[in-house]
This record gives sequence, C-alpha cells and structure tokens, in this order.
Amino acid sequence: MTKLDGLSVKREIVGRRVKDSERLALLSGFVRACFSVVRRGGECDLCLECRTDFVRDYVAALMMEQFKITPSARGGVSRISGIDGNGGAEIEVVSPAEKNALVYVGSDKLLRALNVINPNADGFELAPMNSGAFGEAGCYVRGLFLGCGSISVPAAENADKQRSGGYHLEFSFTGNDAASDLCGILGEYDIYANVTLRAEKFVVYVKGGESVSDCLALIGAEKTVLKLNETMAVLAVKGDVTRRNNCDLANMNRAIDASVGIINAIDAIDRKVGLKTLDKKLYEAAIARRENPDSSIGSLAALLGISKSGLKHRLDKIAEIAADADKEE
Repeated sequence: MTKLDGLSVKREIVGRRVKDSERLALLSGFVRACFSVVRRGGECDLCLECRTDFVRDYVAALMMEQFKITPSARGGVSRISGIDGNGGAEIEVVSPAEKNALVYVGSDKLLRALNVINPNADGFELAPMNSGAFGEAGCYVRGLFLGCGSISVPAAENADKQRSGGYHLEFSFTGNDAASDLCGILGEYDIYANVTLRAEKFVVYVKGGESVSDCLALIGAEKTVLKLNETMAVLAVKGDVTRRNNCDLANMNRAIDASVGIINAIDAIDRKVGLKTLDKKLYEAAIARRENPDSSIGSLAALLGISKSGLKHRLDKIAEIAADADKEE
C-alpha cells in the first residue's frame, strides 16, 4: 500500500487543476503560511520559503498566472524579518535559490492583494485569517497545507507493530493568532483542531482518522482520502482479528487453568480418601476429567452424555469436596 505522508498529499494537491476562481484563495493561504519580508537597503521584497522543488514551481506558476510576475533573480546573504504578529526576530539566510525560496519585488502591494496584511491600514498590519475572503475556503486551507502542513498515518502492513500510532495532521505557524484563526476556520466545517507550542512554533493539529479524512477532503485531496479510508479499514479488520485472537487465547488459558485446578482437586481426593468415596455421578466426572485433561467442558460433557452446565456443577462439587478435605487435615 502506498505510504501516506505530507509529501504525497502535496504532490496530489499540485497535480490538481486550479480554477481561476480558486487561485487567489490558494495563494493567499500559502503566502500566509510561509512568507517573510526581505529587506535590501530601502526596499522590501516578499520571500516565500518553499520546502520542496515541486511546490516552489507550482506556486511560481500560480503567481505568474495571477499577477503576471516572476521571482526576483537577486541572491546573496540577506536579513529576513519573520512576521509573526509579535515582532519576530531577524535571521540570516543564504541565497533564495539555495533555499527553494521565491522572492518577489514589492512585498507591500502583493501582501495587500492577497489579504495577508490589512489593505486599509496605514502601516504593516497583519489581517486576521479569512478563508472566505476570496470565496474558496477549501482552497485557502489547501494553500496553508502546502506552506506548513504535514500528516502522519499508521502503516497498515505494520499494524501489529504500531498499536500506539495514530492519525495526525498538522499546520505549523510562527504566531498564535494565525493558529487560533485556523482552528476557527476548521471548526466551521466540524473539524475539531487544537493548538500546542512546539519548538517555538504554534502547531494546529487534528487527530483521529475521521477528522484527518475530513480535513483532507476539505483541501481537495480526494485520492488520499480514499487511501486513508482503505488504511483505516485494514487496520480496523486487523485490530478486530487481534482482539478476537487475544480473547480466544484468554479463554483457552482460563480453561487450562480450570482443568489443572480440578485435576489437582481430583488427585487430592484420591490421595486422602479415595475416589470411590464419591457418588457415582461425581466419580464418573472425576475419571473423565483425569483421563481427558485437554478436553473442553463441551467435549467432556458430550462424552458423558450430559449438559455443560451439569458437568460444571459436578466439577464444582468435586473442588468443594477437595477444599473441605484440606480443612479437615
């Protein structure tokens, strides 16, 4: 079965045809997830950190279609100021070409057009996330996933080795406001998400097969949803088989313990007072149990021509007699 991970989901997403009505929403989500502002002297450029080549090429094509612009060819070491709503610290990065980054001239204009910063504010002010700003909520979250999403799904073929594993989808942000906004957006589609702080990142996570499947459906990863449902079905069947085997094993162990216990009781009666002291029905049951130690209660009852409850009653009586004999010593 094909492995399900973040890269496979992103490859499916970039393989989808993007309608004109979807493009702006997808770009808005992607840019919001991974943008920084590159300051070069008195100019500010938009830097988009793309984690893979195919995502970089995909976003570059969409930017060209939407705004008729191409990435800047500028390179060299730069200072990037992280924009997280809380005055992110500056960090040094190498040439954008070496970091799978896209750099565009005119950050302010682009960010306003994408509704990332408030178009009505005088300065640089982040706008709240609004999945409906361009009328395509699913495409907006799709863009977010391309920029900062990942997924973890247990492998069906290793189900017996991953009993503690689970279904996990997440988005990683530098600011808590963005994380909270996304939780609200997912909640509108009855997808429960929570936020945790991990390695100075605010991580929005969705857990559970059904919730992860719903989130994948929202971002348009239909093929992955089908694979995920197949994985869930395989794991469910394997889990049911394992539970049944464990139950059968437990029942067998209890039957063995009971058989050993009653045989010990029979041997104790035989040593102390002799089996002939038992009445005929108990004697027959004792001899049958001793001669057939591995037989089930059902098989033993059929051999004696009585019901299972009748045999169990006789064996319980034998155990009681053995216990009374121990007390008398």
